[in-house]
Amino acid sequence: MNELQQITTENEGRFKQKFARTASYTAFAPGRINLIGEHTDYNGGLAIPSAINRWVLVSGAKRWDTTVRVYSHNFQELLEFDLFTDYQPLSTWQKYVYGMIKLLDDFAPLQCGFEAYLWGNVPVGAGVSSSAALEVALGNFVRALFHLNLSDIELVKVCQQTDHQYLGVKSGMLDQYASQFSRAGKVMILDCQRLSHQYIPADFGQYTWVLVDSQVKRELANSKYTERVQETRWGLEALQAQFPEIQGFRDIRVEYLPFIQDKMIQNRIKHYVSENIRVDDFSQAIESQDFNLAGKILTASHQSLRDDYEVSCPEIDFLVEQALAQNYVLGSRLMGGGFGGCTINLLENETIAQFGELISKKYQAQFGVQPLVTVYNLVDGAGVY
Repeated sequence: MNELQQITTENEGRFKQKFARTASYTAFAPGRINLIGEHTDYNGGLAIPSAINRWVLVSGAKRWDTTVRVYSHNFQELLEFDLFTDYQPLSTWQKYVYGMIKLLDDFAPLQCGFEAYLWGNVPVGAGVSSSAALEVALGNFVRALFHLNLSDIELVKVCQQTDHQYLGVKSGMLDQYASQFSRAGKVMILDCQRLSHQYIPADFGQYTWVLVDSQVKRELANSKYTERVQETRWGLEALQAQFPEIQGFRDIRVEYLPFIQDKMIQNRIKHYVSENIRVDDFSQAIESQDFNLAGKILTASHQSLRDDYEVSCPEIDFLVEQALAQNYVLGSRLMGGGFGGCTINLLENETIAQFGELISKKYQAQFGVQPLVTVYNLVDGAGVY
């Protein structure tokens, strides 16, 4: 029995203990890492994400009335509401769950309510998309339970609309897309404009990906995220007023940047354009197994996120600087929404323990906090048992 099968069996047991009956389905959805392509997805950019071996699970069964009861193991809370009665969810996890269910009900009216048990081991606030895993797992569960005629891409769009309508976050769909479509042993080149992807082999040879969680929770991320969305929109509009051939963000080239008068807005667009170029360069480096070049591109991404997009913070910058001071680390950068969360680092396999000990010691001495150093495996996307 593999790890996923084991935790599925355990969660079905929790459902049975909580609700005194057997689960009809268990859906699972993984968290994700994003190798490169940060803060581009909501403007139709490029990225290279992949799912990791941490999951959110939803086990449950139908009811015979219109009541929905969802229990969160991690938050020790029960969400209960009637499908035909408006409800105001109180906590963040409830907003995700309620929003997904209401939007799925809008898509195809659910015939009855259900009971479900949520459990997850995707770290919260660490930049590996626990919220997207929750949305995708719940979407797959409801789709299976009610046999909804909903494609994978339509499911991902419902997840994105939940962010927009119920959380007030104008997100792209990189996180949900990666959680749904990833394949084990591969990385995905995701085109967020075309909503298409291709897989490339993820053979990193003697190198591996290590995440360092700063333990700084991303309280600023949602508000600043919305700011960056608006700032990039202003940049696009400024260029479209001068160049009618620019239909969208992907039409912007480097030579257009000087025509944005506001330096801050220019920097935001500069990050977008340069990050898309880095995704292309990075994918070529990975395919040709030029990992030294891949590391340099990774570090250039952090510099852009720090200086042009301004979504880093002192703790993250410290972790990147300390990582790059080690000659066995090929590259390091902020990963995720920013203002906390984690760094992603490319380094030699045999130095993982050495790196973890060193980075933990230095970070503890500087900030009085113990970071979490983790190595993840790349796994398949969401599914249902």
